[in-house]
Parts: sequence; C-alpha cells; structure tokens
Amino acid sequence: MMSDGGNFQIVEKADVSTFKIIGDCYAKDKNHIFDEKARIIDAIDYKTFKTKKGIGCFAKDKNGYYFWNEKIDLSELTDSIVKDKIIKLKKL
Repeated sequence: MMSDGGNFQIVEKADVSTFKIIGDCYAKDKNHIFDEKARIIDAIDYKTFKTKKGIGCFAKDKNGYYFWNEKIDLSELTDSIVKDKIIKLKKL
C-alpha cells in the first residue's frame, strides 16, 4: 500500500522496456495486458483492448466490455452507471 491509497506491485512477467500504465486499472507491455494486481489478463484480445483514464476499471476489446476481468453481459445490463461507462468506451 502507498500513502496516497494506491497500490504498488512488482510485475514479474512484464517487459520493462515496453511497460506502461493505461487507464485507471490496467498496464501493458509488448506481450500482455495486466490488471492492477499485476496479473496477466488472458481472456481479452490484446490488439483491440482499450480503456481510458476516468472510467475506472472498465475496458473493451473486439469481443465485448469488461469490468476488471469479468465480461459484462449487455443483455442483463440495468445499472445506469455501467451503461454510461460503456457509452464512453464505444467512443474509443
């Protein structure tokens, strides 16, 4: 834990020269997308993965929309906050 409330993790499998933070909860290198807990996210499409700062831990790829590592079922979506995040992701 960091004094500002954030977390610090060592990402052992990351390529240091290409590692960068993306959005609020993710990072990537030339090979992988990582979540905030330094885990590789295998269930997403690397080439089409997108997120941005200001929308929390929401992201998208060519296969759908995600919150953390969980795919969002759009057919059961009723939460207006989540709907707003998806609208923002559609614009990426």
